[in-house]
Amino acid sequence: MNIKKGMLEMAVLAIAGFGGWSTVSASANSQVFNTGQAALDGAPQGVDLQSGLDSNYFTIDPNVGTASGTNAAKMTKAHSPAGTGNSAIQISKAGVQDSWGAIWSTDETFDLSKSETASMWIYASGENTANVGDGMAFVLQNGGTDAYSGAGESMGVWGVANDLFSNVNPASSAIKNSWALEFDTYSNDDIPKQGTYLGWLFGTTPSTYDFFNSSPSSYDVEGPGDAQSSQSQITDAHIASNYPGSTDTYTGTEVYGNGGTINSSTGNKIAHTGNFYYYNLQHKGLLNEGATGGSGKLSDHRWHHITVSYTPPTTSGGDGSMTYTYNDKNPDTGLPQKSNDYATVPIDLSKFNLSSGQTKVRWGFTGSTGLYSENNLVIFDQIPGEAQTDASATMTTKDNAGDYTNDVSDGDSVSGDSDVKLTYTFERTGGDEDWKSVNGDLTIPDDIDVTSGSIAYPDASYTDSNKNKVDVSKIVALTSSGDGQKLSVPLADNGLTLSGTQKATVTLYGKVKDVASTSDVSEASQTSYFVGSNATSTAKTPNFTITKKVNPALAMELDESSSTLSVNAGGSDDAIVAGVAVPSDKTMDNGDITLHPTINGEAQDTVNLNDTTSGTMYGFKYHIANDKLKAGDNTVSFYATDTAGDKSATVSTTVTAGTVGFGHTSGDLIFEPTTLTGSGSVLIDRSDDWSLNVDDSQTKNSTWTVTANTNGMYLNGTATSTPLDGSLVYTDKAGNTTTLNSSDSPVIASGTSDGTASTTNIAADWTGDTGIRLRVNSGAVEGAYSGTINWSFVNSVE
Repeated sequence: MNIKKGMLEMAVLAIAGFGGWSTVSASANSQVFNTGQAALDGAPQGVDLQSGLDSNYFTIDPNVGTASGTNAAKMTKAHSPAGTGNSAIQISKAGVQDSWGAIWSTDETFDLSKSETASMWIYASGENTANVGDGMAFVLQNGGTDAYSGAGESMGVWGVANDLFSNVNPASSAIKNSWALEFDTYSNDDIPKQGTYLGWLFGTTPSTYDFFNSSPSSYDVEGPGDAQSSQSQITDAHIASNYPGSTDTYTGTEVYGNGGTINSSTGNKIAHTGNFYYYNLQHKGLLNEGATGGSGKLSDHRWHHITVSYTPPTTSGGDGSMTYTYNDKNPDTGLPQKSNDYATVPIDLSKFNLSSGQTKVRWGFTGSTGLYSENNLVIFDQIPGEAQTDASATMTTKDNAGDYTNDVSDGDSVSGDSDVKLTYTFERTGGDEDWKSVNGDLTIPDDIDVTSGSIAYPDASYTDSNKNKVDVSKIVALTSSGDGQKLSVPLADNGLTLSGTQKATVTLYGKVKDVASTSDVSEASQTSYFVGSNATSTAKTPNFTITKKVNPALAMELDESSSTLSVNAGGSDDAIVAGVAVPSDKTMDNGDITLHPTINGEAQDTVNLNDTTSGTMYGFKYHIANDKLKAGDNTVSFYATDTAGDKSATVSTTVTAGTVGFGHTSGDLIFEPTTLTGSGSVLIDRSDDWSLNVDDSQTKNSTWTVTANTNGMYLNGTATSTPLDGSLVYTDKAGNTTTLNSSDSPVIASGTSDGTASTTNIAADWTGDTGIRLRVNSGAVEGAYSGTINWSFVNSVE
């Protein structure tokens, strides 16, 4: 909330209490590569930039006027999990000090008038040392292929600190007309000690920062202004962005100290005492990635994935936006994973100084080393200005009618000798170019015998030289268990090109091997690749368990009408699944039949039918303790065995553990600009409609209430906590107004569950006179304020 003299411009209150705000790092067991060569040997799949259509996509100028020596950037070959061409961009190499690297798209291909995506793997780590530096940056710039600023903390894109530390903004030496996303592995967090000149009183000068022999490395110092008391240090590796060529990206701080000046007659640097300046860099969209080394999430000798997604302005002259999401793919499989480690920043197109009618800019990477060095490697799986793509894999088995309708999910059980279908779908989802020269490299689970396969092309009338059949004789069975079976699938003879939103499928048919005669067999998930010349996508089959072959002499069926399939998560009620397991040999009784339950893919203790609560011949009622269920939907599966060695088919149902909690929110609360005049206080309404959804899937007649409290709003950037002279208030429909504070928790909303999954926006009926508003008193002073609302749920879980 910013308060200016006489004017309340706006108030923004961050929302807290929704849960799930932790960041997702690379998998703890993802592979570690201690050297750059090992990282290349174990590289994830990407686009081959050294051959084919993209071999001239990038330009590496060997020399630039702003750097000495030769450009260290180069293309290098990398291992390919798919067995196809793969290459990496090397920006810097461990062990090479004071190096610089820059690589740029040959043409201006990043279109600021369209949605664009850069999807890439990065490796930023040293070798045999805990000290690494300095990092690299992904850059958009409206200039040539010789753009480079300087080494060290500038990373080739930010401005270079003035050698004499005079009052010269570093923006003057940065890459002009640019936006940069830095991957900073070295903390430049010097805050020179402020001295005071007292020579005119005492004839001496106290000890101050030595600008003559020392150089403050201060780009990782943050603060709202140029006062040292309000500055703080960024001590960890981090990802952040800003406009390198803009003067407001840098903040200068004046320090009295010992430094140097240039003798105008000799040109030599001479000692001088006076006022000098160090500059810090404003980090927008800061992502803290922890300490350097194995405990962090950047220079930890692992590959990490980042997706950079640009959205163009929706209005003429408006800002676009850039979202960068870190660790959004699994480094071992290449498959998407959920990540909350992201930021979205506005993109001001005026910063690029575009010509009339121009919409495209150049993009690339810069980087540098100094006293410390590191390997900086980049592998692209999707390139801006090219194709955006996706792929998926499904596995199904036949139902009793002989149709492939039984979907197999992670952790499911599949009977040996079951008929199985594997379907691989790959598609172009967007971008400026077609997805070109796509071929498949499939990995099939070990214990599936594939008997046939077919390809469905976007053009149903097209027939390739193999009549759209998959040559399954080319399957290579690997000797190591768990590695799967490899099958290369050439598409459209010379590689398939997909345009628009075209998709294609590869379908394989076969049988699950009957390998579980004495015990169940675990089958690992397998990753397949669809690799084109300008993009690559991955697809994963589920992990599953092969159980003993089904014998029709033992039939099994569930009775959902006699079951209790909905309970409240965290309550005391059990879920109950009822059914029957009927042997063909009617001389058997319940004691001869054993139930094998699985909950969400995890096998449970077996149960004899005599030990269930059904009380009927061959019937059962299986109780599931509430604490065995996760919130939401749970898959519960059963098969039965009898003393004759028979095994039934597997049957499944869904048990819902209902919850109530926050869903979508429209974000921060923003209040109307209001002029503060006179004495007293003023109530300020929200500037826009606000939404706060409550998602409820509890059982019928369960009740819930939402309460709120706050510690208030405080002035930013001060050593002491200075509260706003005012408060947040809540007014209900009856006109009753309550001040929100830290000790009380007034009820903001309440509801009763109807037994179905429903969503209620508790702010939907707030008007200009109701809901949460801001009361500001006349004593409010100028400054920027922030605060947090703490939301709580109370429900009737029993």
